[in-house]
Amino acid sequence: MPTLIRFPARRVKTFAAWLLNSSACRTRLSKPTPWIARPIPSDPLGNMLQRLALLHPDAVLLLENIVADVLEQIEHDEDGV
Repeated sequence: MPTLIRFPARRVKTFAAWLLNSSACRTRLSKPTPWIARPIPSDPLGNMLQRLALLHPDAVLLLENIVADVLEQIEHDEDGV
């Protein structure tokens, strides 16, 4: 039976956190400015994203990349039709 090699999850997570910290700029790490042109009634998705940006900025980066990929795929599909 072959020897199983364990996935280095802790090392990958540590490296990902280090990479995010290294690539972040001072404005990205600082507290976001208050939203002046807030819609009435308030936008629940925007509020949740602002809170998530404060608590877990790495999750917001992941969501940004997912949305960008989905939009790129939609635009690619529309161009092909």
